Amino acid sequence: RALILFTLGFAFSVIIDHFQQEHDVTRFPRNGAQVFSTASWVTLSCGAAGCLVGTMYPMLDYYLSSTPHACNRDWPSVLRCTAGFIGVNYATAKLTGTDGAQISLALSICAVGLWFMFDRTWYGFLLSLLVAIIGTWAAQFFVSTGFYIFTKADFFGVRSWFPCMLYSGSVLFGSIGRQL
Repeated sequence: RALILFTLGFAFSVIIDHFQQEHDVTRFPRNGAQVFSTASWVTLSCGAAGCLVGTMYPMLDYYLSSTPHACNRDWPSVLRCTAGFIGVNYATAKLTGTDGAQISLALSICAVGLWFMFDRTWYGFLLSLLVAIIGTWAAQFFVSTGFYIFTKADFFGVRSWFPCMLYSGSVLFGSIGRQL
């Protein structure tokens, strides 16, 4: 399970970062090690985060719920959740010219909508929120040290929609982890 989650986190980071770089949303210093034009630390950290989040959801189901999580537990639902996650991330790359607050509001609704359609647990909501907060803090740290650059940062060095992207990613990896 851990190897599959790590590999998926690694692969999704390459795809999503390609969207972001293609539309000039993010940049990396070109003097570091890279994997598929993505900084190597991004792919490794996303793989590790996918593994951690994907294992936390089934553990929380086991310890906090007397019954197994029953909301959309099948592979077609996981694929629909994947499409929603990639859609949210593609929107962040394509909608760069509009107001950041409007994008953030729309993507927040989409991220919570993903949670509602594919999770619906209070601890899934809180875990995704925690992932969004910690991930945004980590991104702010990498921006402040120069390892990561958002071209039009509007929220303490990162884009205001970034927590929405992390939140929806957490819902996706929780869905995958539960299915595995």
